[in-house]
Parts: sequence; structure tokens; C-alpha cells
Amino acid sequence: MKKHIMPAVTIAVALAADLYTKHLALANLGYYNTVDFFGGFLRFDLTFNQGGVFGILQGYKNFFLVVSVAVLLLMVAYYFYEKAMPGLFRMAMGLIIAGALGNIIDRLIPGRIGVVDFISVGVDGVYRWPTFNVADMVIVTGAFLLVIVVYREDKKKAVDTGDTGQ
Repeated sequence: MKKHIMPAVTIAVALAADLYTKHLALANLGYYNTVDFFGGFLRFDLTFNQGGVFGILQGYKNFFLVVSVAVLLLMVAYYFYEKAMPGLFRMAMGLIIAGALGNIIDRLIPGRIGVVDFISVGVDGVYRWPTFNVADMVIVTGAFLLVIVVYREDKKKAVDTGDTGQ
């Protein structure tokens, strides 16, 4: 039970940060009201994503709600299935679960057009990354940490079995 405290706290903090920043974006940014930092490289610009990651398949809000819930359930099952994983694994899963919950909550709010995105990074006229939110950031961070955990665990197993991969 004790090993679940860190992921629970991670989920609570990341989800609260996502919901609070979305609330701030909705309260302080309107359409066509952007706030620029670092010469416009970082921009807060309110958008609503009715599609999937990076805005693909716009207009399929309900489809992505179903997909998001299915992925969330798979991630929770995977978390409980992998019993002997290190703390970094539990933290990574907490981040991914929190981000998924944040975006699912957005899709469930009645009258909300789509997921609230408001962070934009890039240089106009050169390249600007698709607008995102804190939930997206914690999902990506969690996925990156998960890749590190899997790599370390595979390397550890190879050393334990004497398989050097050559």
C-alpha cells in the first residue's frame, strides 16, 4: 500500500495543476487574446481541441473520449500488473494517468467545445508546435520516464541472464 502513495500524490498534484491552469486560461484568455513571452516564442493562446493528439481528426470529440478512457483503463491495469517495478515506474504511470484524467474531464464537461489547450511554443513563420496544455506535458514526461524505466529494466535483465546483446 505504501508504494502507491507517491503515484497517488503525483496524480493529485499533476491533475490539480492541469485543472487550475485550464481554469486560469479560460478566465483570462479569450479568443484572439494572446500573451507572449520571450519575443513570442512562448505564447498563451486559448484553443479548444476537438480531436486527438496534435489536433488530428478534429471534430471527433466523442471518439477520442472513448479512446482516452480505454487507454486510461489499460494504463491503470498495467500499473497494477507490474508489481516489482521501481519508484520511477510508479511516478511515470502517475503522470500519464493524471494527464489522461485531465483531458478526459475536459471532454466530459457539458458545453465545452473540446480539450482546453493554451500553451504554444515556436517561432511564427518558421515553426510553431501544436498548442497543448499541462495534461499533455505530464503525459509526455511520463511516457519519457516510462521509456527510461523499460530500458533500465531490460538492461538489468540482460546483465542478470548474462545476455550482453552481442
